[in-house]
Amino acid sequence: MRVLATTVVRESIRGKQRTGYIYDIDWNAGEVLRKLPVPEPRFPETEDNPRGGVRGGRGVAVTRHGIVVANYDTLIVYDDEWNVLDEISHPLFVGTHEIDWDGEHVWTAATAIDAVLRVSLDGTATVAWDPHDPEVAPTFRISRRPHPVDGSVDYRKREAPLIDQCHLNGVTRRDGLTVVNCGLIRPAKSKAAKLQAKVVSRGRSALRLPPPETRRHSGSSVVLSLNGSVKPDVLVRLDGNDFPTHNGQFLDGERVAVNDSTANTFRVFARDGSELLHHQIPGRWLRGMEPVDAGRVLLGSAPASVSLFDLDEQRIAETIRLSEDPNEAVHGLTLCPEPADRR
Repeated sequence: MRVLATTVVRESIRGKQRTGYIYDIDWNAGEVLRKLPVPEPRFPETEDNPRGGVRGGRGVAVTRHGIVVANYDTLIVYDDEWNVLDEISHPLFVGTHEIDWDGEHVWTAATAIDAVLRVSLDGTATVAWDPHDPEVAPTFRISRRPHPVDGSVDYRKREAPLIDQCHLNGVTRRDGLTVVNCGLIRPAKSKAAKLQAKVVSRGRSALRLPPPETRRHSGSSVVLSLNGSVKPDVLVRLDGNDFPTHNGQFLDGERVAVNDSTANTFRVFARDGSELLHHQIPGRWLRGMEPVDAGRVLLGSAPASVSLFDLDEQRIAETIRLSEDPNEAVHGLTLCPEPADRR
């Protein structure tokens, strides 16, 4: 079994050290066949989040045309020997997180603008779903989109402000359905609420009071399915969150899995929302998920490791450690089939 993983070295200093790697793994041999650095983004000035920002590798997908690896603003296409075949960027490619391939298009989560994109390998990109659509935004109590996402505005160059009210960080395709992970939805504050918060903040500062508890438990993490309409079907909803979930997707036609990063917990739900499995994974920054078969799934964590989780026995069957750096975290995971078996 050939496994591909990408990593992010959190808090790394771009320009002075590598910010992430691609790992080509022979799982059966327990061996890393190849480790190579993720290319730097083209527009690194777009975002400066010290926890992740523009660093490292994001999603990875295998196509019949080559292996596609995402960084913050570019899709890099490699052959099997890791020679670069092409590089694709677009005005909507900002904050790319997970990606998937459906046989014709790369689907990407453009986290920095809260959008799901459908991308052709000729570089054409369109918005496949927008939670800020007027028909959808009221459902999540978020604002409508203030700027266009038709390609006329180049978000890589900050021609318009970024928008991240849903932290839309995952997208997968299964049996014609698109499943989306909105990692952390925070309802938009009213003008009155914003004014009240400002007054309270200034009052506490004037009285030299300590800052309030930062955890607000006010966010929701949602895994949803797009069924051809603008309004989605909610598969899993976790309320009272302060940290985003990742990788929500179908394991099969009846089970939905999500990486709950609040406590590094792998969780599985039935389609009716009832929880079937709740298992804490060792390490930090749980993210990266790839079903192997009906009974096994690959999961990523930090220090950069990939674990094979047995769903029936509810335990980790095997782990391969990729790095000893506690700040290096797995981001993208996928199986790499033989060329003849690729779509």
